[in-house]
Amino acid sequence: MDKLLLEAFSAFAADPAADEIAAMILVNRLLAPALDMAHVHSSLAELESAYRPPQPPWLFLAEQGFRGNDDDYGSLDNSRLDRLLETRSGIPISLAVLLIHLARQAGLTAEGINFPGHFLVRVDGRLIDPFKMEETTEAACLAGLPESAPRGADAFEVAGSPAILLRMLNNLKFAFVGAMAWHRALDVLDAQLTLVPDEPGLHLERGEYWSRLGVISSARDGFAEAERLTADRIEPRLVEIRRLARDRLHGLAGENDVLH
Repeated sequence: MDKLLLEAFSAFAADPAADEIAAMILVNRLLAPALDMAHVHSSLAELESAYRPPQPPWLFLAEQGFRGNDDDYGSLDNSRLDRLLETRSGIPISLAVLLIHLARQAGLTAEGINFPGHFLVRVDGRLIDPFKMEETTEAACLAGLPESAPRGADAFEVAGSPAILLRMLNNLKFAFVGAMAWHRALDVLDAQLTLVPDEPGLHLERGEYWSRLGVISSARDGFAEAERLTADRIEPRLVEIRRLARDRLHGLAGENDVLH
């Protein structure tokens, strides 16, 4: 990843006042390094000036044509703020960022909700589905979850800007992995590790991706760090990560630094 962009992610991680729009701009810069920031801020300001409280902000955004992108849900453009403001279509989390921002600009209380598989927003206590820009209920959201998904309060955990950034980066990472774009997936991991440097699962992924590229020394470093971070922990997930990391380290024993 570009050094300046990685420094920007580190600055975000160190700034407790960094908000959701700042998070989405970082994602935008990762996808489109030549982003025209002046145009983005101008478009955002135009939207802010057009909004007239006390109209609920989600109804305003719906009237402005903001909607979920059912036609091309997997497009990376759905995670770009510049494209969201231009096309007015996105995925739940990108639309949620815009809704949170607009609501707070109007003096309302707004927070992201890290609901499994479908990001939500609370605005002054009202639960909003940003993909549809309409009010919903916890019961309606839970009804669509698989049995294995978290339930109760765990399903409606508040997500601050770091958690939102991590989730948006996950979306990008899995898209790159699906396309076997391992270098781009590693760039996303670099960004995530500025936020949670001691997350062993990310180091395990790092080892996996370098292994896919055949760079064994870097793969070994990732697996070793995952094992180190889980050495004194007992949670079942961490025990499994440690086992996987150890298996992969043993599998790399005796390999050359680069495979061809």
